[in-house]
Amino acid sequence: MATQPSFWTKLVQSIKRLFGGQPEFKPTEKDGVWYQQVKPGVIRMGITADAYQDLGDISFMDFSSPDNKLETGDDLLELEGAKAVETLKSPISGTIIARNNDLLQQTDQLGNRAMKDNWLVEVQSA
Repeated sequence: MATQPSFWTKLVQSIKRLFGGQPEFKPTEKDGVWYQQVKPGVIRMGITADAYQDLGDISFMDFSSPDNKLETGDDLLELEGAKAVETLKSPISGTIIARNNDLLQQTDQLGNRAMKDNWLVEVQSA
């Protein structure tokens, strides 16, 4: 049986979130992409662990378009893995305000990092 966090643990976590602590990582997932609000109106998107497993070791990644406007269902990222080639689609609409270009250079590290660190873009929601 799992134990519930104590009142004090919940209080401390709430205070940390209130005063600028990182939001708890509980993203929504859709078609290989996770997404979560990181601050009001800003959504971060990344590669799910399931997508990584389905593709195998990823050898190539590239943003599908240099355009910063996204609509739901637009191509977001092209991936080549040991098992498959895939294009991830955007689950939300908005304007890209940050891209994690470092991630594109570190494809060999994807399997060694926490899912929340495999973020692709930050989007100002529409």
